[in-house]
Amino acid sequence: MAMRTRRDPDAEPITDPAAAREAALKLLERTRRTRSDLERRLRDKGFAAATIAEVVDRLVEVKLVDDAEYARAFLAGRWGRKPAGWSRLQRELRAKGVADEHIVAGRGLIEEREGAADEISVAHKLVQQVRARYERFEPRVRNQRLYALLARRGFDGDTIRRVLSMRDDEAGEE
Repeated sequence: MAMRTRRDPDAEPITDPAAAREAALKLLERTRRTRSDLERRLRDKGFAAATIAEVVDRLVEVKLVDDAEYARAFLAGRWGRKPAGWSRLQRELRAKGVADEHIVAGRGLIEEREGAADEISVAHKLVQQVRARYERFEPRVRNQRLYALLARRGFDGDTIRRVLSMRDDEAGEE
């Protein structure tokens, strides 16, 4: 069966639920997807909105598409791999089409399994990783640059100030 692509906007939308289900399952075979991503990809393949809604609703019902689990997996992978603050991770998930309630549920699932996430220790670890890069700067400039780095990584101002003061205390003890 020939499916419409983005390049053929004048074609009649495909209303066959079996074809939409097959296309959705092929997409899910490769990787976990959010509901909005799956809907967008099916729309790009030329399926009618009602057909997409019907198929995706069923996939959500049988838990083949679960945005809270997607958020949990994303957060678990990102949290340890590349240090980032909670606000940045939330923005990244929102950009992927995950609703706030699913983001909160995903974080809850992580905290159930692994304990509460400690942003201060994650931010402190990041500062320790980049410490050598900033040693040549005078303390005021070093703190400005570290503040900017932590802010870009999504840490809030209170967390950043606490980490930078910890860093200064540790530097005085050495």
